[in-house]
Amino acid sequence: MKKRCIIALLTILTMATNYACQEDDLEGIITTDPALIEKLYEHSADTLKIASQQLTLETELYRNFTPGIGPIKEKNRRLIAPIWIVNTDSTVITQELTVSNLYVINQHQIWTSEPGTNPENSTPEYKSFFISKDGPEWETGISVDVVIKITDLTDNNEKYLIARNQMITKVQ
Repeated sequence: MKKRCIIALLTILTMATNYACQEDDLEGIITTDPALIEKLYEHSADTLKIASQQLTLETELYRNFTPGIGPIKEKNRRLIAPIWIVNTDSTVITQELTVSNLYVINQHQIWTSEPGTNPENSTPEYKSFFISKDGPEWETGISVDVVIKITDLTDNNEKYLIARNQMITKVQ
């Protein structure tokens, strides 16, 4: 009986440690904040006008399940969120903006991160590229809403740009 209790206790401790390590790998935070969700939906637009340009948001959300070298447990399968701000008239996008936050809304949960850039990325001049990595391990095949917080440097105002019903895909 004692042996079974010890094995059960060790199993629980191992599972808790694995879960804690997975949470440590998360970039950004996951919260349940109805007030923030309401604010994001209330203040977000599908198209923003900055420096006389009409801007929209494109996304490509995915989790990578491609087999790799090393044990499967070591493979990072967290959400990756490449995004592009697009000038709809296909002329060079304004530099009069900064992006400070990315919000991915999955029902009542929000993943908030600070997207980075990739100078090596070959993005056309009418787009600006940003990326957040190591997101939550949400199911693939679900739709989420993506919001970015932009500061318009022409008037120093914060604005929110949204792309609704974006699918999280599974790369194999």
